[in-house]
Amino acid sequence: MIVDDEEDTVELIKTLLEKEGYDVVTALNALECLEKLKEDEIDLILLDILMPETSGRDLCIKLRESRKLYRGKIAYLSVIELLEYWEKYGKEELQKLNVSDYIMKPFDNKELIRRVESILA
Repeated sequence: MIVDDEEDTVELIKTLLEKEGYDVVTALNALECLEKLKEDEIDLILLDILMPETSGRDLCIKLRESRKLYRGKIAYLSVIELLEYWEKYGKEELQKLNVSDYIMKPFDNKELIRRVESILA
């Protein structure tokens, strides 16, 4: 599942992953993500951190607090530099939230696919 408020980004990633044979579900915000998690079995959420209303970080915390909502893998997809994230929330938080990867935007298309493959391997 791709969760990002930028429709262009969602469509690009969806197209890239579908070409690789993945079934892709998309959501433009946290509420839509929560609804779709009830309907589909999701192996990985690519989650934008900066979204209006509910941030991707807040959504991730909610998902990890309630194992009933989602038990799968989460990778952050963000314009926020990793160092900036660490400074704001601490280096331990990504591990505590069991975030599988931290992918920077803009990303290289082939690198994104490689990292998704690695997470799901």
